[in-house]
Amino acid sequence: MPSIPSALPEPFFLPGPRGRLFAIHHPAQTKAVKGCFMYVPPLGEEMNRCRQMVSLQARRFAELGYATLLLDVFGTGDSDGDYRQGSWQGWKDDLRAGMAWLGSKNYPEVTLWGVRHGALLAVELAREMAAPRRLLLWQPTLSGQAALTQMLRIQMAGGMSSESNESKESTKALRDRLVAGETVELSGYETSGDLAAGLDSARISDCFGLAQTQVSWFDVLASEGQAPPRLSLKTRAEWESAGATVRYEAVVGPAFWQVWERVVAGELIARTCASVAAT
Repeated sequence: MPSIPSALPEPFFLPGPRGRLFAIHHPAQTKAVKGCFMYVPPLGEEMNRCRQMVSLQARRFAELGYATLLLDVFGTGDSDGDYRQGSWQGWKDDLRAGMAWLGSKNYPEVTLWGVRHGALLAVELAREMAAPRRLLLWQPTLSGQAALTQMLRIQMAGGMSSESNESKESTKALRDRLVAGETVELSGYETSGDLAAGLDSARISDCFGLAQTQVSWFDVLASEGQAPPRLSLKTRAEWESAGATVRYEAVVGPAFWQVWERVVAGELIARTCASVAAT
């Protein structure tokens, strides 16, 4: 069992495969340390919009006896590099470095906590881990291809209001440039073809290698009367058929990953804590 750490969050730089990675370690605030969470962030601006919710949840995890490692992958936040240098495989390698650091602390178990696009990265990482595996997913992006297409449409729509020839490119033309290895601005972030390709090929429904995986999955709905997404329920059934144990919940709250202002999805935090306490 690990020694009882300081209760205060600990910021530090973690040596990564390509440079320093800024990290914040939220140690458990209980004598009995039950495990830890490795946070896997979404892409682009969603990464920044989720920070408050993620920090609040990490503090609640600490009260329950779980540590959390929040990591800025290469080219994001306060880590070395520029966003345009980010790659899908490189970010997985950064997250593995974080998991190795947590492993050096001898925590009893590690849960990968993926939010939005980060859920796709977390699922890929989980498949490469030895069983049993644990996943916590918040509002997971179900199709990387659909997510990339949406980013391209937003970029194209924004470009239509300007007068440059480049701005009039179709989503297909922008995608072709990414496939060719070019860097394209998406939602204000210079995105590499490598990163886009990794997102484009990622599917939450790819259930191979998920046997003996315990999953806590939360979707956030706008109102009580809204039905859970059919694709989420379909994927849950497919994962369970593949041998995973999935606890799915739909909670009501604001879409904190989308809005500019700081909002708190209180029910999501409360239900996540209840789910963790029940395991």
